[in-house]
Amino acid sequence: MKRCVCLIEADREREKERLTYRDFKERADPLSKALQDGGFSAGARASIIMTNQSKWLISAYAIFFAGGVLVPLDYKLTPDEQWQLLKHSGATVLITEYPIWRQLSASAGRAAATNLKTVLVTEAPANADLSGPQRWEEFRGTGEPAFVARKREDTACIVYSSGTGGRPKGCMMTHENYLEQCVALTSIYPFWPGVRYLSILPTNHAIDFMVGFFGPFTCGATVVHLRTLRPEYVREAFPKYEITYVSLVPLVLKNLQKGLQARFEALPAGKRKVFNFLVGLNQALTKSRPRLGISRRLLNKSMTRLGESFAPSLSAAPLPNRRRCNFSTTSGFPSPTDMDSRKRARRSPSTI
Repeated sequence: MKRCVCLIEADREREKERLTYRDFKERADPLSKALQDGGFSAGARASIIMTNQSKWLISAYAIFFAGGVLVPLDYKLTPDEQWQLLKHSGATVLITEYPIWRQLSASAGRAAATNLKTVLVTEAPANADLSGPQRWEEFRGTGEPAFVARKREDTACIVYSSGTGGRPKGCMMTHENYLEQCVALTSIYPFWPGVRYLSILPTNHAIDFMVGFFGPFTCGATVVHLRTLRPEYVREAFPKYEITYVSLVPLVLKNLQKGLQARFEALPAGKRKVFNFLVGLNQALTKSRPRLGISRRLLNKSMTRLGESFAPSLSAAPLPNRRRCNFSTTSGFPSPTDMDSRKRARRSPSTI
C-alpha cells in the first residue's frame, strides 16, 4: 500500500510531482508536528485557501492528524470575503499559496481577523517579503507527531455555502458525516489501487473533497491534479494518466464535447461515413438502456480518445442539457440521464 501512487500533479506538459502513500506521509508528518509544536491541538481550526494541488491534501491530512477542524475556503472568493469567513470561523491557522496571499495581504479586511495566529504560504519566491507569514516548505517539526483521535460526533470541517442565497453560512460537518458519505459513495463508485481520479472541481467543493480526497485515500487509489484547466490539457490528461473517474460540471463537459466533435469532424470522408453508421447503430441498440459493452465494441476508437480505463457515466450538477446528454450517449458514453449506469458502477469505471 505504501508503495502505491497516491498523488500525481501536472502543469501543462510537465509532471511536477508523483507521490506514493509513503512519500505523502513523509511530507505531512513534519507539518503536523510543527503545528502541534506551535500549540495547535484537538478542536483547533485551520483554513486552507488553495487551488487543487498536492499541498492542499498534504495540509488537510496534517490538520486532521493533529485533531484539528478543517475550514476549506473557496480561492475564487474576493479577499474581503475570505477574511470575513476566516474571522467568522475562528481559524487560528491559514495555509494558502503565494498569489492568493498577495491579494489577501493587500486587503483591508486583514485587520479584522485577529484570531489568525499562523499563516503558511506555499511556493513564495526566494526574494519575497512575506511580512509575518512563514514559508510552508520550511515549516517543519522534528520527530513524530502525536496522532490525536477524534470521536465520530466531533466536528471535522466547517464548510461554507456559496452565499448565492444570502450571506455564506458555515455547515458543521462531523467525522460521522464524512464516514457515512464515504461508505455510500464507494458502494456505488468503488475505488481500489490502480483507480485514478482526475480532480477538476475545487477541492473545497463538497463533491471533490469526498471523491478527490476521502474516497481515493481510504481505498488506496490515485488522485491526479492539473495546475491548469485549459480544455486541451484536461482532454490530454484522460489517456495520459489513464483516468478512471472525474467529477464534471456542464462547462467542462461542453469543452470535452467540443474537442471530441472536432476530432470526429476531421475524419476523412470514408471514415466519417463509417463512424456515422456505427453511431446510428449504437443509438438503435442502446435506445432502451445503456449497454456499455456494445458501445465499446462499436465505437472503441472514439471512446479510447479519453483512455482505455475511462468508461464514463457522466453526471454533473446541475445536469447538462438534453442535447449534450444525447451527444454523449450516441457517441458511446452513458449520459447523466441514464440511471442504469449508476447500477453498473460496481462493475465498470465511471465518472461521478
